[in-house]
Amino acid sequence: MIFPDGWDSDEVKRMCGDKTDKYTLGACSVRWAYILAIIGILDALILSFLAFVLGNRQDSLMAEELKAENKVLLSQYSLE
Repeated sequence: MIFPDGWDSDEVKRMCGDKTDKYTLGACSVRWAYILAIIGILDALILSFLAFVLGNRQDSLMAEELKAENKVLLSQYSLE
């Protein structure tokens, strides 16, 4: 959101021309960089949400397995 702030720097003016200002790039263009950055952020959000949901699901499945395992162990100890 703040990336246009540096477009009026000397290096950007040297590369993109003298018409470069804070919100105009002159002869340069951003093209896919900004779009790919937004897609990357959305991808990270979706994958983190998916990891959270699947982690909670796996945790509940493991709890059932541990309960069943504990029942087997308790029944073995009570028989001895």
